[in-house]
Amino acid sequence: MKKKRVTTVIVGFVIIFAVLAFFFLKKPTPPGKVEKLRMGVYAGPVSALAYVAQQQGFFKRHGIDLTIENYQTGRHAVEDLVAGKVDVATASEFILAILGFKSQDLRAIGTISGTSHIEVVARKDRGIRKPDDLRGKRIGVSKGTASEFFLDAFLSFNGIRLTEIVEIPLKPAEMVAALSEGKIDAASWIPPFIDEMKRNLAHNAISWSTQGGQDYYVLLITREELIKNGPHVINGLLKGVLEAEAFLKKNEKEARSIVERILNLDYEVVKGDWSKARFQVRLDQDLLTLMEDEARWAIRNKLVDSTRAPNYFTFLYLEGLEKIKPGAVSVIH
Repeated sequence: MKKKRVTTVIVGFVIIFAVLAFFFLKKPTPPGKVEKLRMGVYAGPVSALAYVAQQQGFFKRHGIDLTIENYQTGRHAVEDLVAGKVDVATASEFILAILGFKSQDLRAIGTISGTSHIEVVARKDRGIRKPDDLRGKRIGVSKGTASEFFLDAFLSFNGIRLTEIVEIPLKPAEMVAALSEGKIDAASWIPPFIDEMKRNLAHNAISWSTQGGQDYYVLLITREELIKNGPHVINGLLKGVLEAEAFLKKNEKEARSIVERILNLDYEVVKGDWSKARFQVRLDQDLLTLMEDEARWAIRNKLVDSTRAPNYFTFLYLEGLEKIKPGAVSVIH
């Protein structure tokens, strides 16, 4: 009888220990350290996934306390990234291709959109009715951007050499005013600025897409140092924009209204730009091929002080996205 009582006590202790161990092991893991990051974002609808991820708390959910700073061009955002003023930037692959000649520690961790919204807008009262009429005209461009690359491709397709036009380097806002006031004959840029140009010129405007079916990509770009020292940060950034991608697919109107509100843009402006964009977090072979084409163009036009392009494969950080969503990486490696 005594032996039975001792056995019962032992069994009781074992049960109590097991229950306590269960609750101890099931106790939620304390949240990790929240990383404060600064992101320089090109202020356009094509950066929607960055805005949605922040507004919906997706970055914060993955340990990223993000502050967004808006830029008129992606180039300025990446230049501030190089200068250490921001930790991450959104910009076109063209910017990475060009700045990569000098800043070889830049890394793209994923695209957040692909789009074909670059247009050349011209004044009909300057005798412009077809692309061939652009020969000899003064065209406003934002130098060192994807719009300049695609303008050259568009002109070449129509039998016009870049030397047969007069390029007028202008900032986006300056371009709108210059075209409206007749200081230039045409301008090549992107929404929402081209929408404003068309509104100002009304029936006097004529425009063409310059991309010929080739998308350009908006990338999340950072520096190699952040990848080495904070792989969990890269993980949080990618998970944040991937959640934003899923949210956008299910709640497109709400996502669009977030962008309208943040950028203070009209519904019709955002709707038009939105229809030309694909909001996907990926790293595709086409991205690498396009950057190589852009580098050869930059060398040929003496925009860079080099005769040899960098190896852009080393500028793509594939491992981060591969671990989270392997099917989103199609770069051959």
